[in-house]
Amino acid sequence: MSRIVTEPQRVWRDRTTRSNAALVAGDDASRVVLDALDELGFAVVTYDDVGQLLDAAAVAELSLVVLHSDHDKASARGAIAAVVRASAGTPIVLVCPRLERWDVRAALSAGASGVVFDTDDRALRACIGAVCAGQTCVPREHSRQIDPPVLSNREKQILGLLVMGYMNSQIAERLFLAESTVKSHLSSAFGKLGVRSRNQAVDLILDPQQGLGMGILGLVGEHVDVGGA
Repeated sequence: MSRIVTEPQRVWRDRTTRSNAALVAGDDASRVVLDALDELGFAVVTYDDVGQLLDAAAVAELSLVVLHSDHDKASARGAIAAVVRASAGTPIVLVCPRLERWDVRAALSAGASGVVFDTDDRALRACIGAVCAGQTCVPREHSRQIDPPVLSNREKQILGLLVMGYMNSQIAERLFLAESTVKSHLSSAFGKLGVRSRNQAVDLILDPQQGLGMGILGLVGEHVDVGGA
């Protein structure tokens, strides 16, 4: 899967007709987004919120939807999902100040084709060009979030017990492991999930938007394999 797009401006400037794009943004912070869309040759209509967009436009006929979100991550995921339900594969780009790694994964899971930070207009233009060419585009530091994390069965078992409130020593006792082994598995799992703490891991696993919970929690009720780490 390509994550690099060169000269997206040339792709769009060669077109003789302007593609239609919708920008959902509630404040003046969207100016840089408007400038980028105009430079890429889009005819843009702006909306204050997704509800207004869905009421006023045939989303399926749009070439692009750009959602500018300042802070509310849950609302951004809901907005992405609403556009996906109303469209026929219209690419969606989420523009925001910053996101944690698991929030990038959540946006992609909800249906976004691209995530870009609004501090870099060059990256913004590249991201828009990439998703309109059928690519998934995220900041390089979040490239691992494009695909769901692959956890081992042991990591899932330990995370499942973590969600249930078990401490490391209790997990080690239940699974017949050394506590240092439990810590090692947790460290590996945290890295794959893009989290830094137990609380962040629990929040991520229990978030229904992520699609991680059932695969992890489903192992808790199964027979615990005590052979090997």
